[in-house]
Amino acid sequence: MATDALGTIVGTVLGTSTVTAYVESPAGVQAGARTGLASVVTAGLFLVTLFCSPLARLVGEGIRAGDRTLYPIVAPALIMVGSFMIRSVARIDLADPPAAIASFVTLVTMPFAFSITDGIAFGFIAYAVLMVAAGRWREAHPLLYLFAALFVLRYVYLT
Repeated sequence: MATDALGTIVGTVLGTSTVTAYVESPAGVQAGARTGLASVVTAGLFLVTLFCSPLARLVGEGIRAGDRTLYPIVAPALIMVGSFMIRSVARIDLADPPAAIASFVTLVTMPFAFSITDGIAFGFIAYAVLMVAAGRWREAHPLLYLFAALFVLRYVYLT
């Protein structure tokens, strides 16, 4: 806890986002990193990436496609995240229409909107609307409706 607090203070003073080690530490320990050597190796690899910065900047400036700028440098990371997320599709209850339709809306919106956040937001909205339309609104947690309403307000006031 002291290291976490110190990291937060130092990160704030240096003008970076909050530095925290809470989630990463148990994940590292679970994977077998118990001595701190994994953190040293990770820091070393981050130092090596500094030398790759000019290459990343060369490729990562973005490509103009109409009114959008596409960043091909992030494509491999998004593909990996997508492959991790697709594992959860097997657990979707396809016999439950609100869950199945909201999941479909989420999966389809992500690539077309170029945004995981928008996909999740539309999934929340769709699931809330479908649960109310099915007359099963009491089965969903009240926070679902709160988040769905906040997402709707986000899109109403952003456009």
